[in-house]
Amino acid sequence: MKTTMTDEEKITDLSYLVRLSNGNKVFVKEMINLFLSENPEEIKSLETAIRDKDYDTIKATAHKLRSTIPFIGIDKYIEKEVSEIEALAAEHADMEEIKTRFSRIRSVCEKACIELTSL
Repeated sequence: MKTTMTDEEKITDLSYLVRLSNGNKVFVKEMINLFLSENPEEIKSLETAIRDKDYDTIKATAHKLRSTIPFIGIDKYIEKEVSEIEALAAEHADMEEIKTRFSRIRSVCEKACIELTSL
């Protein structure tokens, strides 16, 4: 049985994307599809870099992720975590803190992809 999420339960917010596109529904759909194809790869890349303790790739991937999450409105949930991972990776510091923050990022991104897929 498929349940419908209420607006209060949703974490995605497409209002920025709609404003950016001037209401162009085709553009909005293309951007959603782009996020759905790229975000899981970014998460996988970040996870691999963390496992390999590859601070340069962690920093680069977090930076890329930070630039894409506002389009679907999840920046309000994970911007701090993404920015902190980027900063920690730049300093080659505290891998355990990076892992902890990554766990939250992965969870929010997975939920966002599920929501966007059901649109």
